[in-house]
Amino acid sequence: MEPKPHLTYPKQLELLKKRGMLIDNATAALALLQRTGYYTLSGYWYPFRVRDADGVLSDQFRLGTSITWVQALWEFDNRLRSATFVAIQHVETYLRALLAYALGAIDPMVHRKPGLLSIDRAEDYPRWLDKLDRKVRESRDDFVVHHRENRQGVIPVWVATDVLDWGGLSYLYSFAPPQVRADVAARFQLNAAQLKSWFKALNVVRNVCAHHGRFFNRYYSLTPKLPLKGKVDSLDAIGSAKSTTFAMPTLLQYLGSHTTGTNMRILPAVVRTFPKDAGMIIGALGTPDDWETLPLWK
Repeated sequence: MEPKPHLTYPKQLELLKKRGMLIDNATAALALLQRTGYYTLSGYWYPFRVRDADGVLSDQFRLGTSITWVQALWEFDNRLRSATFVAIQHVETYLRALLAYALGAIDPMVHRKPGLLSIDRAEDYPRWLDKLDRKVRESRDDFVVHHRENRQGVIPVWVATDVLDWGGLSYLYSFAPPQVRADVAARFQLNAAQLKSWFKALNVVRNVCAHHGRFFNRYYSLTPKLPLKGKVDSLDAIGSAKSTTFAMPTLLQYLGSHTTGTNMRILPAVVRTFPKDAGMIIGALGTPDDWETLPLWK
């Protein structure tokens, strides 16, 4: 199959007009295409495409669809993604500290002693260790270089945790002895199985944020295990919508509420900036009607 032909920016704009998109300001629209890219923006106009008589999704847009709607949604998504990434980083720092401290108390090199760990799937551990070793070899961080050059390459677990990304940290948590998993989870009033599932779900979110992916109306196949209904009102509210975008910042709001120094006002303030005149409702995020009254979102 041949690829689609390359189109200049003016031709891209003409194609959008032909498909029914309103262009109020051609100069501004061209600048948006140049700054953002046609393919990136296509994720934001996708919900406005209509189906033909056979129910097949067509290239035509819903009547009234405007490039200004697309821009407003893209700008909102940038704000939401950035605020979510900040929240993840704050929680991630605390999780690193908790895990490093608890594992280091068992043995400074516990991460290299599988007999001291609790590994569910044997094939995961050597892959994880290979990735850690590669990160250590390639790292130019002063603290890693110091251990390579002055400590004979001996990297204790409290150093290793600072080398790992969120995914690697998630695996290390899953390898930890049951009591360590339980103790770390208890800091958030969760059990180990719940926190493990949150690690996995939020790893996808972190990757989307880090790689500037469309975020606001995404759905997730990895969903979190939640506490029993009645324990946390805000978590009860996402029980039927665990695969939505709104569920993920809600998890971060909950984790942040148990993390010293978290600014709990940032994410609610950003969500409130959802564009009201951009052809979509805020429910596209997965928000319940009363989301602003939920304790974690007030």
